[in-house]
Amino acid sequence: MKIGLALGSGGARGITHLGVWQRLQELEIPIHCIAGTSIGAIAGATIAAGRVDEAITWCKMSSWKKLPELVLDLPTMKALIAGRKVEKKLRQIIATERFSDLPIPFAAVATDLNTGEAVVMQEGDLISAVRASMAIPGVFSPVERDGRVLIDGGLVNPVPVSVCRALGADVVIAVDVNPLADPAEAKPFKKLHIKDVLLQSFGILNYELTRREFAVNGPDVLICPAVEHVVALDFRNARRLVEIGRQAVDEKVVETLKAKISHKKERKLS
Repeated sequence: MKIGLALGSGGARGITHLGVWQRLQELEIPIHCIAGTSIGAIAGATIAAGRVDEAITWCKMSSWKKLPELVLDLPTMKALIAGRKVEKKLRQIIATERFSDLPIPFAAVATDLNTGEAVVMQEGDLISAVRASMAIPGVFSPVERDGRVLIDGGLVNPVPVSVCRALGADVVIAVDVNPLADPAEAKPFKKLHIKDVLLQSFGILNYELTRREFAVNGPDVLICPAVEHVVALDFRNARRLVEIGRQAVDEKVVETLKAKISHKKERKLS
């Protein structure tokens, strides 16, 4: 019985993926394959490479130390940030060059800018695949890979449950870190900025795509960390985000997972 972990897009909220993983390991829940989109691809590659502690240590650094390593990069005709520094930091943290070197099978999802197709990457250079998966349009430059121009996978498959199943998972745990706030609790923007427009628009797109995908290809277990009020580009509260991820793996999640595994085993035997 193979268990897969599908990690969704959502900017800084995706730091909670690392906390979810920590708690699953403490509960001795084995993960046999991982698929990730955008920040989920970064977290997924980090987990698959066995570099979670290193990633959390870096995330918990103060913003004035870590953000210059990512965003102080020259803009290009394609985006505000070239992405060279991001790629360098990813290589340092993940410290694994190729998919074939990962202890846990992993796939990253990107979008073909020319065709709009979902592109699943699970071979060759690992870091360029992760960079492509997180190439937010207009923010990070697209990545040219295997004759394609690739951008953020959240445009086509924000929480890649189907990719996990294609990797051979019998049971899929999905982590969705891009919920919209309850309409009754939604607060109007005090002063609308272009950043707010872009982030909220991308969040609405991700939410709707995920909702429609889950209607036909839902996960066996869904984990939704309480990050509704976390701004997608706010990387300052990494310590708190890791803890939110841990808290999201509650007793109900574990019991649901056990029931799903038991049910699938019974179906195989019948």
